[in-house]
Amino acid sequence: MNKTFDIRRFGNVLRYDAMSYFQKFGWTLLILFAIPIGIWFLLYTNFHDSADATGDFRYVMLNALFIIAMILAPSRLYKTCNDSRRGIQFAMMPASNLEKFLSMLFYCALVTPLIYIAGFTLIDTILTLIPGSNPYEGFIFKYFSHNDLVRVGDSDMTEYAQEIKLPLQGLFAWLAYVSIFIFTNMVFKKRKVSKTIGILALIGIVIMVIFIRSIIRIGDLDFATDEALIEYAKLFIKRLVYASYVWNIIISSVMLYFTYYKIRKQKY
Repeated sequence: MNKTFDIRRFGNVLRYDAMSYFQKFGWTLLILFAIPIGIWFLLYTNFHDSADATGDFRYVMLNALFIIAMILAPSRLYKTCNDSRRGIQFAMMPASNLEKFLSMLFYCALVTPLIYIAGFTLIDTILTLIPGSNPYEGFIFKYFSHNDLVRVGDSDMTEYAQEIKLPLQGLFAWLAYVSIFIFTNMVFKKRKVSKTIGILALIGIVIMVIFIRSIIRIGDLDFATDEALIEYAKLFIKRLVYASYVWNIIISSVMLYFTYYKIRKQKY
């Protein structure tokens, strides 16, 4: 049964995880929902200019809290699944390892993001409709986009600005985030989130050093004209964006595969 899939049995696993979802993750969600309310109240009582809380600012806040929710979900929902003593309930569940893995992926990578985006949007809409010296102006809906464009550059560096079309680039970037924390949740026994963030920070530092050295090397190259330098820089940026896109696909696939492998090989 470890490698089989039965739709009825899978439904039972989904139902079992759903019944404990808010018990395990409810308080975390409430805190994350309370943050935008607290920020709105701070702006409402201290500022009177709607520009202080434009849609751009609120959309950035949504993305930041959305990522935090995804980061925390695996360690809250499946905290004991790799514990040799407390994880026995997960091990004895009448379902295959594949069904357990798919349920874990369903709640961490799909249900949690949808719940938080829907909840944040509802809260933001209610706060926007409050009369008086409301610091919020306009609804956040217009900032939701389903296109595949990666925009590089801004008004301060228009000569480097470009748009690169990548299919499902947002989906793969989001899946890369959550797959890493799903995997490390199965690896680490304690302080799962902090250990993962620490490792990612070290990797980020290494990548940043490599990136800076690459920029320095480009600056040392001899270009005939400024236009040639700009074209080379744009090509470098495009390759960097494509490399990030491919990396997200690879890291998502690898992390999810090893998560399933770890579930199969976990000893209790």
